[in-house]
Amino acid sequence: MKAFKCLQICFIYIGSIIGAGFATGREIMLYFGDNGLLSGVLAGVAMGVLCGLFLWAAKSFARLKSSRNGFLRSLCVIVKVALWVCTLASFVCMVSGCEEIIAKTYGISNVGLWTGVLVSFLGICEMSVTRKLNTVIVPLIVLLLVVLFCQSERAADVQFDAKSVLGYCGMNIMMGGYIIAEQEESFSAKQTIFISAVSGVIFALCIAMVYTVSIRYADASMPIWEFAEARGMSSLSGLIIYLAIFSTLIGCAKLICQENSSIKIPRIFSVGFLIIFALISLNFDFSTIVGYCYPVIGYVGIVYTCFMLVLPIAEKLTHLKGHSRRIVLSKRIGR
Repeated sequence: MKAFKCLQICFIYIGSIIGAGFATGREIMLYFGDNGLLSGVLAGVAMGVLCGLFLWAAKSFARLKSSRNGFLRSLCVIVKVALWVCTLASFVCMVSGCEEIIAKTYGISNVGLWTGVLVSFLGICEMSVTRKLNTVIVPLIVLLLVVLFCQSERAADVQFDAKSVLGYCGMNIMMGGYIIAEQEESFSAKQTIFISAVSGVIFALCIAMVYTVSIRYADASMPIWEFAEARGMSSLSGLIIYLAIFSTLIGCAKLICQENSSIKIPRIFSVGFLIIFALISLNFDFSTIVGYCYPVIGYVGIVYTCFMLVLPIAEKLTHLKGHSRRIVLSKRIGR
């Protein structure tokens, strides 16, 4: 049963990352189109490693929030506010992308709006609901990607570019790391390694499939959609893209509602707030809003990652220093 819960954490993590940019292939081509399949695969592995590191650092961050030190609590608030703002920006981007992509694929309008409304209500549900939804959605996305991948020519480009790997991880880790750090359950070292390894393998395979499918249409705004349309499978690509956006939107809504609840904001207010921003999102062009928001989210992700990696080490050093002081003090009292 615990192994299944670990898999659910993997799916929550992956589901929070594979939004519109990933599922359309545009994001993968932007970072790895000129830098090789190997770069993309290693980025997937790196995202798995970061998943484990955020789980490891989550306990330290939880203790930081309840620290008696005013400065540390203020630092926690600053981090939380920055993450909240970036999550809201991601929510706006995903709703905008959903509206454009479904309209283009199926000719149906207002799907982005109604999806935003739906996930606004899902955001106030228990985390178990989010886990169950992602446990279905993420494997389905992987399965549908396999179907497209089987129609593609195999990509043989194996060159590697470290800068593209770091840039991709920095841009994507904010949402994934945020939702992982907010998990209330504690995991053993073996379980953390298991979650990290499975997340890395699944994500690396997904990137490899998206890369292979997209590479012939690297300059298109939605390479996967173009690939599928050329083979009479545009409806399948539209479903993949929609599910990927939906999974990311669930994570965004859940995190925003969770943070609002932590400062005693009524849940119905959080729902109304998200619905208002879903309406606002319809006024933005997807590529334009992504161009403004994603670079900022990337920088926040890099800073957040550094913060979370340093935090457990700093806490350990502080604990050891305090322990040494207590030993010295006890010796003095003994004399």
